[in-house]
Amino acid sequence: MSQLLQGIWSKNRKGISLTYMLTLVENVCDLLYAATTGFAIDGLLKGNPSSLIPLALLWVLHLGVGLFRHVYDTKVFVGIYSNVAGDMVERQRADGVKGTRIVGRVSLSREVVDFFQMELPAVATTVIRFLGAIVMLFLYDPFIGVLSLLAIIPILIINHWFGRQSYRLNHALNNRIEEEADIVVLHRPLTIVQKHFARLRLWRIAISNAEAKTWGMMEIVVILLTLATLLRLTGVEGITAGAIYAVLAYIWMFQEAVVGLPEIVQNISRVLDIGERVAEDVNS
Repeated sequence: MSQLLQGIWSKNRKGISLTYMLTLVENVCDLLYAATTGFAIDGLLKGNPSSLIPLALLWVLHLGVGLFRHVYDTKVFVGIYSNVAGDMVERQRADGVKGTRIVGRVSLSREVVDFFQMELPAVATTVIRFLGAIVMLFLYDPFIGVLSLLAIIPILIINHWFGRQSYRLNHALNNRIEEEADIVVLHRPLTIVQKHFARLRLWRIAISNAEAKTWGMMEIVVILLTLATLLRLTGVEGITAGAIYAVLAYIWMFQEAVVGLPEIVQNISRVLDIGERVAEDVNS
């Protein structure tokens, strides 16, 4: 799998790097929204409308970068998929691989490209939200910052468990998907077709159930962190309305990062298994 990703990266380094840099700028803008909004709230309460200027400038910057990235990264990654799929078909035909198997693997290869376009930026976004929210919470109140840092421990343990489960389940699901074109195109008996799709359904339900359990356990951790934060804020003397908003906003940012983790782990597990199946065809 590492060779597959390295192969795609080495051939498309400049385009991928620019999209990731733009994504980083967007994430930094997201991180600063709560602080600039809190600053604006305190300024407006004191009769100072100019406190809105940092928030407005940040918003314009984020809008411009976001629009350009959405247009640019589609162009980059559609081109990458075209090259990967075309090379794979050519090499597998030369190796005498069955046409139905090629169809299945070309379909799966789209998810490898999606890994670069969506999953890696999603991982970066989650990391920035986690670490950024914790750093900002430390700046507003070190005690709340420590609580959020401690909350990461059970979250990591839960996702480690889910990652192992997800890889096992996705391996079984992808085994069935690889055989799908063979079953459909070769006009297998209806009972075999029905059995195939029934098994796909079972594996997908199993993945969804494991993801739901992971999300539920992490939500309990976040709920406890939120309650502890509210209790802490009520005991801090001299805290301003803007600071209260900012602290709660960073807690919500922390929560959003947590909510997205199971989907990221699931997608990475799926792509790791797919990558092992198609790596030779891309790099040979």
